[in-house]
Amino acid sequence: MENDPAAQLAAISEARSTLADRLVTPWWYHPVFGLAVAGFVVGYGFGNTVVRFASAAAFILVCIGLAQVYKRLTGVWVSGLDAGRASRWAKATGALIGIAAISSWSIGSYTDLDWLIWCIAALAFAVIVVVGRRFDAALRAQLRAGA
Repeated sequence: MENDPAAQLAAISEARSTLADRLVTPWWYHPVFGLAVAGFVVGYGFGNTVVRFASAAAFILVCIGLAQVYKRLTGVWVSGLDAGRASRWAKATGALIGIAAISSWSIGSYTDLDWLIWCIAALAFAVIVVVGRRFDAALRAQLRAGA
């Protein structure tokens, strides 16, 4: 096999496929992440400065915890920002979180439309779950294709 380029390429392809099969996110991962985002959005919308910092700290701690659990379960961690074409889903997630937090803060600070903050949080939860699963699918497809 050492001198057979076809066999070496086949081994690389097999390794990529094995890694893609290994990167299966637990079913609860994206809902937990979505709840963390929703809590962050609610904290920004309803809270004062202390509550906003506390919700941001809680959000960061949940993200760190989820990354650690994912690493423990799969043996690897792929940064969403270094995931090739799949990164577009991670960037969309970051943009969504920023837009939701700013919208929530603006609504909470300048209006009495509290129900709108809850709607933004619920929408953020749903979108995070959908986009997270799309990121996973794109990453696995990319690994299998060798892109």
